[in-house]
Amino acid sequence: MSSPYYMSAESLTPRKEICNYFAGFPVYALAWSRREDRGAFRMAVSSFSEEPSNSLQVVQLSPQHDASHIPERTDFGVVAATSVDYPLSKIQWQPGLGPDLVAGVGDALHIWECEMSGEMGDMGLSRGRLRARSKLTTRADYAAPITSMDWNTINPRLVLTSSIDTTCTLWDVETQQAKTQLIAHDREVFDVSFVAGSQDVFVSAGADGSVRMFDLRALEHSTILYEAPAAVAPSTDSLNDHAHARLSSFTPPLLRLSCNAVDPNYIATFALDSNRVSIVDVRNPGAAVAQLCGHQAPVHAISWSPTSPTQLCSAGADSRVLVWDIHQALSARQHQQRQAVAAAAQAKHLGRISNKATDAPSIHAAAHAAAAHALAQQPVPVAPSLTYAARLPVNSLAWHQSSPEWISIAFGSTVQTLRL
Repeated sequence: MSSPYYMSAESLTPRKEICNYFAGFPVYALAWSRREDRGAFRMAVSSFSEEPSNSLQVVQLSPQHDASHIPERTDFGVVAATSVDYPLSKIQWQPGLGPDLVAGVGDALHIWECEMSGEMGDMGLSRGRLRARSKLTTRADYAAPITSMDWNTINPRLVLTSSIDTTCTLWDVETQQAKTQLIAHDREVFDVSFVAGSQDVFVSAGADGSVRMFDLRALEHSTILYEAPAAVAPSTDSLNDHAHARLSSFTPPLLRLSCNAVDPNYIATFALDSNRVSIVDVRNPGAAVAQLCGHQAPVHAISWSPTSPTQLCSAGADSRVLVWDIHQALSARQHQQRQAVAAAAQAKHLGRISNKATDAPSIHAAAHAAAAHALAQQPVPVAPSLTYAARLPVNSLAWHQSSPEWISIAFGSTVQTLRL
């Protein structure tokens, strides 16, 4: 007989297209629980405050939530909470059916166990608590801030973390020990993720503007899958007490990446202050196979669908949430590449003619070659398949793992769960 205080997945199915949760603090990180046996519509929510007083909450959809859409009414209730000093840059639930653990990273790798009491609280939900299980750091005296993490779905003992000290660390959460640590980038590492279906291969993104792939079985080698194109920014030189404005190029940092959960060949990433999402094919390292350009302001978050190899969601500072069909983008990219090949062939033909005639055809040949190169670098004009406008810039998003028709977004102190 099932426990009386756990609601069945059916009883927790939302009765409307949009469900709200009002946290009472600026929300930064979100993570859906991966366990259907303990509430399919339960998530972890964490705050962002520069003060040494932050919150981590476990919230669950109330069985008493109203089917009517009332913007000011909350549909989720808090079932457990704890306080942390520093903001959590990422949170995740443990995969599988083991202990009900949730992890978060910031000043360290924190792991809590969500324990339910069986006592009923507000909104028809059971009360619980988050009991601290471990706080893991690589050094006892000082540990560099951790920027991201990924919990392996094949072997739930393994957690990867990335840090501003240029390293990635593999942890065994059962022994609470670091198994491996490596220098992954030349500068800060901002994100890390296991490749789908593997407990050995992972990718990382960093301030050096690159996405790199590693294999834990052969760490002496790594592969640079993608490097962000150089950007141009104004700078000022001081010479003889006079300021001289000039343009300088730099490689923008890559802030986040997301590995396709179904097709391990595709990775999505975006750069600092960029409104584009780059799609990388690990079989063709070097350049992005597609650029998604639907946002009017910098992208803040991306996530692949947990069940579809072609769906990707992005959210950004323009308050928009976009769902993309990557198959459409790749088809458009292939058409663009065929046009570039045709332009290059024309340039080659004109080049041959220039050897037998005047310099005029040579000029045309160079122009065609330049046009072919420019065409190959242009972003693919693909429209998103779904669009949603939030009230404020969207900081994060989380795709429901077992019910992929639902996705949650965070803006301000609000978390909205949307039906796609």
